[in-house]
Amino acid sequence: MLLLVGFGAFFLIIPGVVDRRLNRVRGPALPPPSDRARKLHQNLFIIDLHADTLLWERDLLTRNTRGHVDVPRLIEGNVALQAFTIVTKTPIGLNIEQNSDRTDSITWLAIAERWPIATWTSLKERTLYQIARLDNAAARSNAQLTVVKSAADLDNYIKRRATNPACTAGFLGIEGAHALEGDLNNIDLFYDRGVRMMSLSHFFDNDKDSLMMRFV
Repeated sequence: MLLLVGFGAFFLIIPGVVDRRLNRVRGPALPPPSDRARKLHQNLFIIDLHADTLLWERDLLTRNTRGHVDVPRLIEGNVALQAFTIVTKTPIGLNIEQNSDRTDSITWLAIAERWPIATWTSLKERTLYQIARLDNAAARSNAQLTVVKSAADLDNYIKRRATNPACTAGFLGIEGAHALEGDLNNIDLFYDRGVRMMSLSHFFDNDKDSLMMRFV
């Protein structure tokens, strides 16, 4: 009985607790912007280059009170283009001074949030799963969310947004080349699935040097 309760807590309670703890809004409330600032903001084409939203079991189409972004808040904030950056591995005890690749907190998150079993041991599968989550949200959004994969996609979106600002768009990036699992063929795989940006490393050393030498 205790074992069943433990499993229930791990899968049903712990993910929400971790989400709330890691995605808090810190600091005092900011003062409201001036009318001049609001008018300027509404006339800008705003691009944000980082959000870890795809890590969390929250519907992108539902307005939330925590976390990086969701479609309703992106539209309300006049964000025209959002980078959805895919995280596949982060060391436990993450810090900006020194980390190693020997631990991984995303494994436990994937298990707790009931990601497909293949993602529990594969960084590539974690990438593909998060790509699918964004594609699924866009397909259900009634054109409120567009996934930009080409210059033509961006041009078409900008034209449509000029007459209907109640929409937003996103593009996919990957935080760290370790997601390739040492196989450069995965660059083509991820590109074909819509990824358009990737950093070489993210919080810990990897085999980026050998990857780049092979690439060159």
